[in-house]
Order: sequence, then C-alpha cells, then structure tokens
Amino acid sequence: MHWAANSNFVDRDRIPQYVVGFGALLTLALLGEVAFLFVVGSPIVFDGGFLVGVVTTIPFLAGIVFGGYWLRSSDLSPDRYLRVVGWGLTGAVVFLAINLALIVALPYDSWLVVGPWIRWAVVLGASVGLLIGCLEGRAIERALTAERASLQAAYLEDQREYLDYLNSILRHEVLNTSTVINGYASLLEAEATGLTEQQREWARIVIDESEELSTVIDDVRVLLQATEGPNRLEPVNAARVLEAELSKLDRRFESVDVATSIPDTAFVRADDLLARIFANLLSNAVEHNDAETPAVAVTVDTMSETVRIEIADNGPGIPDSEQETLFERVESRGSTHGLGLYLVSQLATRYGGSVELTETGHDGSVFTVELPALSDDQAEVALERQTDRSLVME
Repeated sequence: MHWAANSNFVDRDRIPQYVVGFGALLTLALLGEVAFLFVVGSPIVFDGGFLVGVVTTIPFLAGIVFGGYWLRSSDLSPDRYLRVVGWGLTGAVVFLAINLALIVALPYDSWLVVGPWIRWAVVLGASVGLLIGCLEGRAIERALTAERASLQAAYLEDQREYLDYLNSILRHEVLNTSTVINGYASLLEAEATGLTEQQREWARIVIDESEELSTVIDDVRVLLQATEGPNRLEPVNAARVLEAELSKLDRRFESVDVATSIPDTAFVRADDLLARIFANLLSNAVEHNDAETPAVAVTVDTMSETVRIEIADNGPGIPDSEQETLFERVESRGSTHGLGLYLVSQLATRYGGSVELTETGHDGSVFTVELPALSDDQAEVALERQTDRSLVME
C-alpha cells in the first residue's frame, strides 16, 4: 500500500478535520439507520445481532473521531497524514470486501440487515486501519527523530573536535606570537634610542593591538569553556567575586576613582566564569573612558528573587548606532567593545540572568546585570560552607 504524500490536490493540514467529519457522518448514518428501522417498524431493531452490531460500532466510531483529533494535536508531520488515512481507507475496503462476500454467501431474513452489516464493516475496518496508520506514523517519526539526533550528535562531536583544534591553534600559536610581538614592541618603545615621536606612536599601536588580540583569544577560550557539556552551577558569592575584580582593576589602572556599595553577601547560582562578566564590564568602563580621571561606581542590590549589579562610568556613552547590537556577535566592531560584551551576554544567559545598557549619554553609561538570587535558606547554607572553607584555609 503506497499513498502519495506529496499529492497536490489534498490540503494535508485539513486531513484531521476530514477524519473527524468522516466519523461524524458515520455516526449520523447509524442514528439515521436506527430511526428508519423504527419508523418502518422493522423487527430487526430488537434483534440481538443488530443490537450487538450497534453497541460494538459505537467505540469504533469514537475511535475514528478521536483519531482525527489526535492527528491534529500530535507531533506527526502533515506529510504522514495521507498515509494514515490510506491505512484507514484500506482497512474499510478490505473489511467491506470480506463482509460483502459473506453477505452474498450467507442467508439472511431481510434485505434490511444489509445496510447495518455494511455500515458495521466500514466502521470497523476504517477504525482498525486508522489505528494501524497512527501507530506506523508514530513509529516512523520516532525512528526519524532518533536518526536525526544521532546525526546531530555526530555532527556536534565533529564540530567540538574542530573547535578544540582551532582553540589549540589560537592559544599555542597565535597567542604565543602575539606575546612575542608585544614583548619586542615594548622593548623597542622603552629602550630604543633615537626614535621619533611618530615611531614611538607606531610602537604603542603594535603593543595595544597585540594586547587586544590576546584579550580576544582569551574571550574565545572562555566562550568555548562555557559551551562544554551541561552547566554545573553552584552557589557563588557574587559580592566577593566583584570585589576581587575591583581589586584587579585598581592594580591594573593607576588613576581610577572607584565608588562601591556592595553588601557582604549576594549569592547567585553560577561557576568560576562569573568573574568574566564583571571583568569585561569594569575594563570597558575604564579602557573606553575619555575622562581626565575615569570613574566607576558599582552598586549591588539583593532582592528576594534577583541580585542586581549596576556598573556606571563617566565615559563618553555608547553611540546610538551601536546600542541595538551591543551584545550581539558581529563581524567587526572595530576597537570599541570587541567580543567582550557578547561574552558577558552569553554568560549572563548561562546563569539564567540578563545584562543590559540601562543608561547612556555624554555623562557616562550604566550597565545592569541581573542574576537569579538564591533563597534565604540556600544562601545561609552556602555562607556556612564558605565560612568553613575559609577556616580550613587559615
């Protein structure tokens, strides 16, 4: 039995409705048949065989109607509908042919039994065929899903090996080369004599670009690490992580005014990559700041369900043309914010949170990170564990 699933003369999306309608028509035929026999006063209405036929027909009629509703709500592709209906029609034809042969071969008291007999055969055959079609369609879909999952897993494994290879090249070849370039350019700027101001500026550009390249490679490494396997998140004190990154910022940049409002604890569910969110936002606040004295203000608010971290600066603000795609992965953003903000967005999403630019203008910008907070009980347990670890280390 083969049914052309790509037939153009059938609206496949409406096939479930047709099946329901077919079941409804057969139900009306049964009711009309019983009413007609009552009207003509036929004794067949009270015949045991006729009553058994009526009673046994009802569940099969319900099965046909239910089959139509099931098709519409199932995950079967509409391309499978014609094959399912084909099974139903084939079942009806086969059962009808068998019973027509019986009608011809067997004696019966009145021609009035022929109609109910044919109706019973059609209903029974159609419902059984429809059931077989639905089971077959479901089995095919499951097989295809399993095959697609297997192919997808193989493809992802190949992609993972390829990315690992590229990551290895970036870290061991490109990063090493960048480090060598940076080192020699720094020596040239610091120790070479007789250089003009223009030549020193060129050396400075080489140093800056090599450092930017190293940062991008490190960000790529973090992105790859963030996509490896399932998330294994645990309670992390975001306040302590943020303070550690502020200390690094203070050591890295000599003249930065830092103002903070950070509680002792602000527990979220994260991992050791959480620090990269704060590191990127804090670095951007200073590196792209054209104020005479860069200023950074960090505020942490702990609420019942979220931890809200605001990082404000007094820089030039974000241009309107960049705001819409600020956290997206784009081909090139020049030297403005690079891969860092895309990384920040990916990590925030990894922890079930978000990051957004909440304010920007000539007076500076404010980036807001929101992460789901641990419940009070969970935070208390995490704090106790943190305290115990600190005592052990001491």
